[in-house]
Amino acid sequence: MAEDSYALVSYIPGKLGNFIDSLRRRFDPGLACWLAHVTLLSPRSLPEPLDTLLEAIRQQSASFEPFDVTISRVETFWPVSGVVYLGISEGAERLAQLHESLNAGPLAFAEPHPYVSHVTIAQQLSQIEKDAIMKEVREEWVRYGVETCFRVESLFLVKKTPENRWIDLAPIRLGERLAHFSI
Repeated sequence: MAEDSYALVSYIPGKLGNFIDSLRRRFDPGLACWLAHVTLLSPRSLPEPLDTLLEAIRQQSASFEPFDVTISRVETFWPVSGVVYLGISEGAERLAQLHESLNAGPLAFAEPHPYVSHVTIAQQLSQIEKDAIMKEVREEWVRYGVETCFRVESLFLVKKTPENRWIDLAPIRLGERLAHFSI
């Protein structure tokens, strides 16, 4: 039996999220079943009970106030991998800080590559596919030209299903201090 896989993401709302979803449906239908998002913690198995891990995520997230993120360009991880993605300018440093803060303690995971905040459009592409898709996505991005910014206010702990889909388990608000009352 395979181990459960979990990730932590921030969804991209509104017109921008809808536009990105349409790009993903067009260029990589396998990604279309999951809403546009930025991954904060890549998929991993979690060794401790979910309640314990959720508490750790909430405590770490409480010290981060919501912030704005701007998507500014079309990029690729080629030649490391055949991924075409939307790169982040404003907010990239805050996302990296949040990732570093969360990727510790019971959530720690030795990632195969350094963390780069991004929004995946298509993956597992050959060089020829990558070149063609990058060209088309760049053209679509220029035509879109509307809102390219979104606010990261909450994260979602998600779990991979046996059908290779991801389901939301719990929302986590940034900057939300946990109230502890004593009588």
